[in-house]
Amino acid sequence: MLLGALLLLAGCAETGQMENQPRYDTLSASQLFADGRSAQSPISNTVPYLGENVSPDSPELTGLDENGAPYKAFPVPVDQKLVQLGQQRFNIYCIPCHGPGGAGDGKIIPFGFSKPPDLLGTAVRDLANGDIFQVIENGRGKMYSYGYRVKPDERWAIISYIRAMQLKNGAVKPGDLTSDDLKQIGSHP
Repeated sequence: MLLGALLLLAGCAETGQMENQPRYDTLSASQLFADGRSAQSPISNTVPYLGENVSPDSPELTGLDENGAPYKAFPVPVDQKLVQLGQQRFNIYCIPCHGPGGAGDGKIIPFGFSKPPDLLGTAVRDLANGDIFQVIENGRGKMYSYGYRVKPDERWAIISYIRAMQLKNGAVKPGDLTSDDLKQIGSHP
């Protein structure tokens, strides 16, 4: 039995194949390309494929209007599905700081973090939707950027949920929203 175990363990000896696999670390040198880099920049003037009718400058992807100002309304239709996605993403990314009702009473406060803005307060209510989009994307104050974690469509969903919470003055179940509620959320200036 012991001899069998030793033979099996001998096969696990470091031969370099599993321990040191060939790969390139970020920003490491390479002989693969003429410029010596392991990763190449995209070809100039290329645009990622976003869909048939979506411009990379659209408010849907930037949160900004054609003049570069924060987009006031929603560039996507507001329905229960969007608000439900917003609630899901809010519960993942926003609750630790802003709390389940958006009042800025999340679980981080007892650990010495400063209180985040109350999402139900006048200051946030008065923001254009594009302003909130930009805050999610780029961060503000002590809030760091969620731009690489939260995709643009998810940002609009979170904004729709925030507007629903503002309408109902706290946490809300998307299924309880009426068509009038959704219309009011979607027409937020």
